[in-house]
Amino acid sequence: MFDSDKFQEIWQTITRNKVRSFLTAFGVFWGMFMFIGMLGIGQGFENGMKKQVSNVATNSMFVMARTTTVEYKGFNAGRWWNMTQDDVILLNKQIPEIKTISGMVMFGNFKAAFNEKNSDVFVQGIDHLFYEIDNQNITSGRGIGYLDMAERRKVCVLGNDAADQLFALGEDPIGKMIQVGAVYFKIIGVVKPRGNINFGGDPGTTVYIPTSTAQQLEGRGNALDIMAIAVPDDVKIKNIEDKVKTILRTKHLISPLDNNAVMTMNLQEMFLMFNYLFIGIAILIWIVGMGTLFAGVVGISNIMLVTVKERTNEIGIKRALGAKPKVITRQIMMESLLLTFIAGFLGMFFGILVLVLTEQATQNSDSMFTNPTISFTMAIVGTIILVLSGLIAGIIPAKNALRIKAIDALRDE
Repeated sequence: MFDSDKFQEIWQTITRNKVRSFLTAFGVFWGMFMFIGMLGIGQGFENGMKKQVSNVATNSMFVMARTTTVEYKGFNAGRWWNMTQDDVILLNKQIPEIKTISGMVMFGNFKAAFNEKNSDVFVQGIDHLFYEIDNQNITSGRGIGYLDMAERRKVCVLGNDAADQLFALGEDPIGKMIQVGAVYFKIIGVVKPRGNINFGGDPGTTVYIPTSTAQQLEGRGNALDIMAIAVPDDVKIKNIEDKVKTILRTKHLISPLDNNAVMTMNLQEMFLMFNYLFIGIAILIWIVGMGTLFAGVVGISNIMLVTVKERTNEIGIKRALGAKPKVITRQIMMESLLLTFIAGFLGMFFGILVLVLTEQATQNSDSMFTNPTISFTMAIVGTIILVLSGLIAGIIPAKNALRIKAIDALRDE
């Protein structure tokens, strides 16, 4: 049950020397403020990084053709080769772990025009499976479909920045015809990039057309520039990466020793590296934060030792009047706990306040720093740490108080 008289007595003891108590409590305040701030900053950078790569499937890889560097079966080094749509079929057939495989064509840079307006764009050929790997945000209309591929339709999905340059505010571009280079395409959708990983030009200024249409317009048959491969979550891309390289080398007569001709980019390993990086940052933040907070707790413990020494007479008289050891211990521990908790809680409050203000200032930006907040669980953990710190800070002073005897107090008096 709450004892207001006891609380008032404890509070008066703490505020007896205001300057000393303030300076000591400030160490705890600053320690908790720094701890919460660093946690939020670390979370903000982690959220920002995840936002930048949120558009791409984490369990995916990309394959590109490069010139050979090793002579093989009568072919000189430096030979260029092309991946084709037949490779997509072959890989799908021989590697059952593959969930999705999509072929892309980098068509190039062009000038897009609509009426009197124009925009510099990058044209990229994609198929209907592309969206399972690059999770684009189609804001209006639809994406490239199977029939668009099969019938080699002259349709396109327009990046949002290009759409803003070509059409007036509020004008619906869906169904309009735009000229890209010398070819007219019908707009079937507008896309806004979710992240900053892209495989070609800037997604905001890219015109996406069916891969088959791009191949026909370029006269490249069924050649591909990039193949994107995704696997189920329980499969490691690394396990199929070597299989993909081996199959392509065999089909295109490339030396098994040529590590340059088939270039792969394993996003799964990249994301895993990021996870390890942020785990390391989190560990460092806990070490530094707890160290700073511990320094404040040591200050609280020291000030309580001084307080106990100054109150030798008071404590001795209480002992002489029959005060039990647990009463003296409880009083010292409560003083330490109250001082630590108040200072730490204020540090936590101002730390969270700064993070909230920072979040509001950066919520509309497209930076690597997003939503620098801490979870409710972390707030609870911080509170528990404060309580334990206060109790730890009072252990040694409480033991010193129990050593004081009535005769010593009277002698000092």
